Amino acid sequence: MFYPKKKVGFLRIRMSKETRRTCFYMGMGVLLYEIILSLAAIPFAGLMKYSIYSIELGILVGTVLVIGMVIDMGISTEDSLYGGSPSIAQRKVMIHSLLRKAALFVVVAIFWNSRYINVLAIVMSVFGLKSGAYMYPLFKKIFEKEGKEET
Repeated sequence: MFYPKKKVGFLRIRMSKETRRTCFYMGMGVLLYEIILSLAAIPFAGLMKYSIYSIELGILVGTVLVIGMVIDMGISTEDSLYGGSPSIAQRKVMIHSLLRKAALFVVVAIFWNSRYINVLAIVMSVFGLKSGAYMYPLFKKIFEKEGKEET
């Protein structure tokens, strides 16, 4: 059973409403982590002898990468759940996982010698994926509570 494709910007993404909601909650956790990381980077930029602009641009690039990873995780989960054979689903999840790691390595390789984008900040912001997963229950509780109060 495949869900109809939902148009998001110029992309067509096939996800159920529950998976889209899960990706949204994880994305909120990621954004909270990235905001905290951006604010924490300000005093440490001078200590690390890096430009604050390069650190903030690195965090921005990492944030875009992490949001793409969250969406890809949602898509690969949906495809594996409703794809049929368990062996094909397992292989598809493994391939998507490797592609996400490859995307990180490609982005780091592209900006390795850049003076304008800090690679360490990119890697630190990718850790936001884990914090987004940890903050998922919190944002789910907050947004579902708001939805119940409105009705």
